[in-house]
Amino acid sequence: MRAVFMGTTQWAATYLPVLRDTGVQVITVVTRPDRRRGRGRKLQPTPVKLMAQQMELSVMQPERVKAPEVLRQLETLQPDILLVVAYGQILSQELLDLPRMAALNVHYSLLPKLRGPAPVQHALLQGLETTGVTLQKIAFEVDSGDVLLQREVPVAEGDNAETLHGKLTDAGVELVRSALPRIQAGDLPAQPQDHSQATFAPMIGKADQRLDWTHSAWQLRNRIRALAPRPGAYCFLRDRRLKIMMAQVLQQEQLQAGEPGTIVETDSERGPIVQAGQDLLLLTELQAEGSRQMSGAEWLRGARVQRGMRLGSEVDR
Repeated sequence: MRAVFMGTTQWAATYLPVLRDTGVQVITVVTRPDRRRGRGRKLQPTPVKLMAQQMELSVMQPERVKAPEVLRQLETLQPDILLVVAYGQILSQELLDLPRMAALNVHYSLLPKLRGPAPVQHALLQGLETTGVTLQKIAFEVDSGDVLLQREVPVAEGDNAETLHGKLTDAGVELVRSALPRIQAGDLPAQPQDHSQATFAPMIGKADQRLDWTHSAWQLRNRIRALAPRPGAYCFLRDRRLKIMMAQVLQQEQLQAGEPGTIVETDSERGPIVQAGQDLLLLTELQAEGSRQMSGAEWLRGARVQRGMRLGSEVDR
């Protein structure tokens, strides 16, 4: 079976060895162009490109995968399947029609729930206890394709976006490993989604990163988990950005309440405790602007913070 693989991220790169191990011939890998990153602004390849080079595979890096010359080049390869994992561009119907057997996508939710580009973050934002991974046939409408296989993945209390991505990737790899032989044999039927049950997971924007202390402690904790470790949820202290990387909800603490955002206790062993719209939030991992990540207790030792100080959602003017 001849495959074109399309992906960009470190998680997508994990799937390339699986294709090889299942006897699939990867005829080319399509990934995003190298970009300048970091302080030195040096050109950096995508993780998928690095993996493809390590495996001595052909690589294409078009700016626009919809470009006619790219479609012609892929058409000459005569792929049996197209497998897409976290590529980062919308695919044209002409591209989806190229493979002889199917255009496939691994999506990190239990479709039709959480369609869109940020299902992992939204699973955490919603406080879901279970999410999963779906292997779907790609349809022109995003994440609306027929489902081939799904697997549930539990969300642990300590999961953040990075750890949950890792767990879903492990599940997705096994899903692809079990599905490809059945697809080649023609004995893996696809089931249409119930579109009336669809929910959506739009891209996380800059406004989503700000912590609103009028929200409940559980909502704040879920936002912190969803955005950790990158880009990070943040608030402001003395007009300087403070990222909150990990937090714990406190419901039984007998502390004097304050306005939302007020530091009601500076616990030298655990970290600052902040009043939320409902319940309290213990900040256990923080990163001050211009500094490294550290525990809440360590941050308190150098931050000159007192009870009654307020954390804000905006810079004070």
